[in-house]
Amino acid sequence: MRVRDIEKSQRFTTTTVALVTSFYKGKENVMSAEWSIRASIDPFLIAVFVSYERETYEMIRGSGEFGVSYCSQEQAGLAHIAGNYSLKDTDKFSIAKFPLFYGHSIRAPLVDGAISNFECSVENEIQAGDHAIFIGRVLDGYYDNTKKPLIYHQGKFFMMGDRISHINAERP
Repeated sequence: MRVRDIEKSQRFTTTTVALVTSFYKGKENVMSAEWSIRASIDPFLIAVFVSYERETYEMIRGSGEFGVSYCSQEQAGLAHIAGNYSLKDTDKFSIAKFPLFYGHSIRAPLVDGAISNFECSVENEIQAGDHAIFIGRVLDGYYDNTKKPLIYHQGKFFMMGDRISHINAERP
């Protein structure tokens, strides 16, 4: 049944969950980002959407770089902590043991155990309502093809289901 409701309809998008990492003025941070996506293939660009009120905004803006780690199904707890605590009040790294590794191109850490990780330098910042869109040029990337992505829908985490193996591709 289709329901017309602009406010509630916003919860009916489905995304993967990213952990966006940053490093600035000697501090490391991690935040959950439901809103992150590949923005270009050539050059390889990733866009992350960050509220102006978040410490992550100032850290990315100040450093000109960020990390993106797309969560695996095993990382729902980390995503919850990264999304529900603020660097102002809490050291998220002390609450949970985020398995970090350091890449080759940026100072921000990346989260190990993710399905993919990307080191990005800021190419552009775009104002979009209450969020900034940071467009990052991917400098380096890593992946683990044994992992499955963590899915976010209607404010909750889900596991990806089975692959649809047969689709009728004939046109009417």
